[in-house]
Amino acid sequence: MRVSLRLAKQELASLFYSPIAWFILVIFTVQFGIAFTGKMEMYVSYKNLGYNTFNLTDYIFTNGQTPGLLLTVQSQLYLFIPLITMGLISREISSGSIKLLQSSPISVAEIVFGKYLGIMAYALLLILLLLAYVVTASFFIPNFEMSWMLSGILGIFLLLSAYAAIGLFLSSLTAYQVVAALSTLAVLTFLHYIGSLWQDIDFVRHITYFLSVSGKADSLIYGLIRSKDIVYFLVVISLFLGLTMLKLQSGRESRSFAFQASRYLLLIAVCIGIGYISALPKYTAYWDTTSQHIRTLHPISQEVMKNLKEPLEITTYVNLLDKDYNVGAKKQRNNDLTRFEQYQRFHPGLKMNYVYYYDTTDNKSLFTNKINNGLDLKAVAENVAESNKLDIRDFLTPQEIRKQISLKEEGNRFVRVLKSGEKKTWLRLYNDFFKHPGEPNIIVAVKLLEEGPSRIAFVSGNDLRSIKDNSDRGYRASTSEKTQRNTLVNNGFEPVSVDLKQAEIPKNIDALVIADPRNAFSPEELAKIKAYIDNGGNLLITAEREFQEYLKPFLEPMGIHFLKGTVAQINDGMAPNIVYSYFTNDANLLGAEFSNKSNDSTFKVVMHGAGAMEYRTTGDFKATPLLETHTNKSFLKAKKIETDSLRLAFNAAEGDLNIPVNTAFALTRTVNGKQQKIVVTSDADFISNLELSTFRKTNGNKNTQFYNGLFNWFSNGKYPVVIPAKDPVDNDITLTTKGVNWLKVIYLYGLPALILFGGVLLLFFRRRK
Repeated sequence: MRVSLRLAKQELASLFYSPIAWFILVIFTVQFGIAFTGKMEMYVSYKNLGYNTFNLTDYIFTNGQTPGLLLTVQSQLYLFIPLITMGLISREISSGSIKLLQSSPISVAEIVFGKYLGIMAYALLLILLLLAYVVTASFFIPNFEMSWMLSGILGIFLLLSAYAAIGLFLSSLTAYQVVAALSTLAVLTFLHYIGSLWQDIDFVRHITYFLSVSGKADSLIYGLIRSKDIVYFLVVISLFLGLTMLKLQSGRESRSFAFQASRYLLLIAVCIGIGYISALPKYTAYWDTTSQHIRTLHPISQEVMKNLKEPLEITTYVNLLDKDYNVGAKKQRNNDLTRFEQYQRFHPGLKMNYVYYYDTTDNKSLFTNKINNGLDLKAVAENVAESNKLDIRDFLTPQEIRKQISLKEEGNRFVRVLKSGEKKTWLRLYNDFFKHPGEPNIIVAVKLLEEGPSRIAFVSGNDLRSIKDNSDRGYRASTSEKTQRNTLVNNGFEPVSVDLKQAEIPKNIDALVIADPRNAFSPEELAKIKAYIDNGGNLLITAEREFQEYLKPFLEPMGIHFLKGTVAQINDGMAPNIVYSYFTNDANLLGAEFSNKSNDSTFKVVMHGAGAMEYRTTGDFKATPLLETHTNKSFLKAKKIETDSLRLAFNAAEGDLNIPVNTAFALTRTVNGKQQKIVVTSDADFISNLELSTFRKTNGNKNTQFYNGLFNWFSNGKYPVVIPAKDPVDNDITLTTKGVNWLKVIYLYGLPALILFGGVLLLFFRRRK
């Protein structure tokens, strides 16, 4: 070891006696100093302009509008290595001193370790520069994510170490430093970009994933330390150091080609074997270094994954002709697998399968364009396959896929089937900005495999709102639409329609919904509903004031009455019957997310033509107001509201009342030892297709959260699965504009000048000696 340290010291001295080492330090400092100060200046400017700043550690060093500092370093690090490794051994070969080393009593391992330790000592200087940026930022960002950044710097250091080992090996192959530098640059460039090449070929994709050294630092930079990444870098370093030793050893001894080749192959096989075993899910350990554990499933989700008794199998069905084909294309396979890694962390038995096929689907732009219009299905599929350089034979035909599974109800769209034991459920993509299911959606699907769905029955007939109705007043968008993220069907519920003229109310439901009847119920229907209520069944009634008479047989015994008039609101650019209903302090019975929201102007439900309700003590119900209007926004209009908001005005003489009114009540009582839960709203449009698809200038609304909260209450918290948000804590920056200017002076001029001056001074005295 002493010999290696002495060689390392000599190698480090040799580096600093060359202008190249100093030149690289200056370029490194200036280039990444610009990236760092630019990010800091941007967020100082945002704050000075009055914009909110948040998640600053992440945005400055990893993600953001542009890649953060650590990602920038990661993407450009391979450009620096060839210049500092090109002469490690090639210089010895060209000068002939390598023969002296080989004939000396120094072992090959000591030579290689000495050279490598010397270059790593230089690499530590680059790491110290990065650490200086991190420490500087920590002074100006309260609650700075220091442990996360140390994880990121560890990733950069390991990447640098792997690159250095590769450069050392390539330097041992030639006597020419320029050739060593160019070959190192070529190899590192290849390894840097190989992770994105030939991803549509299964066998090649596995190889390129293993060879993509740069990509293995991603997880560390994002704050998640995985044992398989650490082992991977150690294996790569060991592999190339071992190859270098074998190369130098071959100069000391005369062995047959077969013997030497077998040693190389054995070393490579051992390293690959170690890397493969360490990457198995059951052998992988994790450490989330972020303060909010944003790289780890929430404890609620962890519990669901751990409670899964049977191995989980996820089969993804990808239609070549679907608009979302590229999401599941083979070239995106590694990205897709990454989405489920954190679930596999807590359920190592998770297995991913992919099935590719072509069939009819809702993609008009494909089937009706000038190329495909009039062609049969197979011809269209062949055109798409050819344009994407795919083999149509790799895709199942419509007849073949239909023998495996029926995807007609899913519209032959991109869909996943989750299977555990004999139980199955669906996991879909959604027609929104994010498209992919989030943690709550995935956990709901997993939970369904163990606990089954919560059934909600919607009374049909009598012109009631229907879960199958696509019209403006229908409820499809909030209940059964499979392409919407927040619908009941995608959040653990099984919405069913029940026609009380022909069927009984199902026994195994968590709630019954009566949504805005426009005709009177028959005596038979009334009897069934009253019996359900008397037996303690949960109930949601969404009413419209104009048609309240059809609900009086249920509402009056509960003590719920409509006041005369309609709630009006003077809105800027909107009709006066668009009303904001705010959550009361008692709305927390629906869940913690509704606590202390009464004064939050963004936490409201937008209603269309809401009535005013009151509770008159009747029977044994306990009434809890959930929603109410604010007097500074709305009032109770005695006369009919005109649709022209310019003609709306409060008029006490006409009987208008400027009072807060309730627009939603929760009623509870105990029946047969069980708590009965009933909710009545004075508007039925708040979850209609029209309201959920209409953009209004309301500064935010919580219609979706409200109805999800209602059904969560009805199902006793079973569904939807509520995952509390992990809010960032590093949301402020104390640096001033003047401070930014000083940072620029230090990192763009002062520090580079100091390094340059030190290099010139050392080289000057070295030359004089």
